[in-house]
Amino acid sequence: MDKKRQEEEFVEKIKKHSTVLSRFRRKGMLWHSIATFGVIGWMIALPTVMGAYLGKYLDAKTVGPEGISWTITFILLGLGIGLYTVWRFFFYRGHR
Repeated sequence: MDKKRQEEEFVEKIKKHSTVLSRFRRKGMLWHSIATFGVIGWMIALPTVMGAYLGKYLDAKTVGPEGISWTITFILLGLGIGLYTVWRFFFYRGHR
């Protein structure tokens, strides 16, 4: 009888844990989505800001031919790199 009681308690514990885990998984989807948007923001913002700082530095040190702005050039380059990174993150995630 004692063994039967232990099995019943074990099954009850498993049921409790499974309900808690299923609630967590439902809530976890929201946080996963928020985290994904945060990562996307950093993937775009970081290369863009780095490009701006590099361009500003080069503008201060050199004079481009016919007034080319290195700041705008590297901002656009950083933005392109960031968008490419996000594109790779979404479309090539499972192809590694």
